[in-house]
Amino acid sequence: MNNYEMKNFMDPKRHILALAAGIVGAFLPNDKSNSTPLLNGAIFAGLIVKILYGDYDKGYAWTISDIIFWITTIIEGLLSAYFITYIV
Repeated sequence: MNNYEMKNFMDPKRHILALAAGIVGAFLPNDKSNSTPLLNGAIFAGLIVKILYGDYDKGYAWTISDIIFWITTIIEGLLSAYFITYIV
């Protein structure tokens, strides 16, 4: 990862947004679907962070930093949804 990607990766606002979006996604109503709150939180976190902040690199080609972005964001959303659903 170059300096631009590393700077974006270390931005705490992205991680806080992913955690918050995971919590919001866990509370989305899903009466007619068979998805769990964990899946909703993970997907919602990934999409919200991607829409509002974008991923770590510039351009439209898939790179290793895109894979790192999706894995990191989905895990953060999943963890916050798990925490709010099953622990609290």
